[in-house]
Amino acid sequence: MKIDRIETAYYRLPLEPFGDAGHGAIDSEELITVKLHSEGLVGHGYSYTIGRGGRAVKALLDHDIVPLLEGRDAEDIEGLWDLMWQRLLYVGRGGLASFAIAAADIALWDLRGVREGRPLYALLGAGAREIPAYGSGVDLPKPLDELLKQTEGFLERGFPGVKVKVGREDPKEDEKRVGAVRELAGDGVDLMIDANMAWGAEEALERGRRMEEFGLYWYEEPTIPEDVAGHSRLAREMATPIAVGESLHSPHEFRRYVEEKALHVLQIDPVTNGGITASLAALKTADEAGLKTSSHYTDELSAHLLCASKEPIYLEKHAFALDPYLEEPQKVTNGRVRPTESPGTGLRFDERALDPHRVA
Repeated sequence: MKIDRIETAYYRLPLEPFGDAGHGAIDSEELITVKLHSEGLVGHGYSYTIGRGGRAVKALLDHDIVPLLEGRDAEDIEGLWDLMWQRLLYVGRGGLASFAIAAADIALWDLRGVREGRPLYALLGAGAREIPAYGSGVDLPKPLDELLKQTEGFLERGFPGVKVKVGREDPKEDEKRVGAVRELAGDGVDLMIDANMAWGAEEALERGRRMEEFGLYWYEEPTIPEDVAGHSRLAREMATPIAVGESLHSPHEFRRYVEEKALHVLQIDPVTNGGITASLAALKTADEAGLKTSSHYTDELSAHLLCASKEPIYLEKHAFALDPYLEEPQKVTNGRVRPTESPGTGLRFDERALDPHRVA
C-alpha cells in the first residue's frame, strides 16, 4: 500500500487553568492531527502538547516526515518508524521528534487496522479485556476543598484509584492534602501521588518517605527523567513503588530504566513515547522484566495497548479529556474501560467541534 498523501492540522484547545510542580501553569492543549491517505483508505493519527511546542511538532511533520513517507509502503510500519527515527536522529533521539514521529506512526497503525478490518488490540496480537481506570487531575493549585470535590467526583464514577499532584513549597501542605484525600477515599481506594519531576533525588526521597504513611499505591516521576540513578535509588530505598514513563521518549530510554531497576510501574503514552510502535516495545520490555504497566493520558489508544501487556494494572483517566472533540468518547463502566471494536484505533475526531480551534 503506497502512501499517497498526508494531511496535517494544528489546533489550540482551551483548558480550565491547571498546574503541576514540573510544568507550571497550563491553560491550553495543542493538538496536531494527521490523515494518511493510501489507496482510497485513510489512517488517522495525532500528537498533543500541554500548550507549548505544538507548532514545532507540526513543522517537523510538514517539512521532514511527510516528504519522507509519501510514496513509501504503508504496511512497513516498523521499518518506517526506524526510518523516521534515523533521519531525525541528529536533532532528535526524543523530544519534539518523538512527538512528530508518534502522529505518523499512530496513523499508520490505524490505517493497517482499517485495511484489515481489525481493531488495534487484535493487530497487536492481544484479546480485549477490561482495564481498571483511575481518576487523575492536574490539581496542584486547587484549594483543598476543590481537591476533595474532585476526588468525590472520581469516587462517584466508580474509579478504584485516584491520583494527587504533589510539589508544593511547604512539605506539610502536600502531606495535609494527600492525607485529606486518603481520609475521604478510605483504605479501599488506591492512592497515587505525582511529583512531575519537581525535586532532586535526595529531596524526592525525603518528601516521598514523609507521605508513605498514607498507604501510597505508587510515587510518580519523583525526579527528572535524566536521573536514572536517582530513580534507581528511590526504587531501592522506598517502600512505595516508583512509576515512570510519560517523559521517556524512546524504547531505548525505557530499556535503560528497566535494566537499572529504576521503576516498578512502567507507564506508556503512545504520543510522548514516540508512537504505538515505541510504546509496544516498552511494554515488551516490561513484560520481560516482570513489571506492572499503566498509562499516561492517551486514554483511547492506551486501552488497546494495555491489552497487549501481561500485567496492566491501571489506565489513567486524565483531566485533559478529549471527549468534547471525539465522535465516540471512551466509556467508563464500573471504573473500568475496554478498547473499541472499530477497525484501527477507533479514535476519530469530530472536526466540527475542532474547527473553531484550528490555527492556520
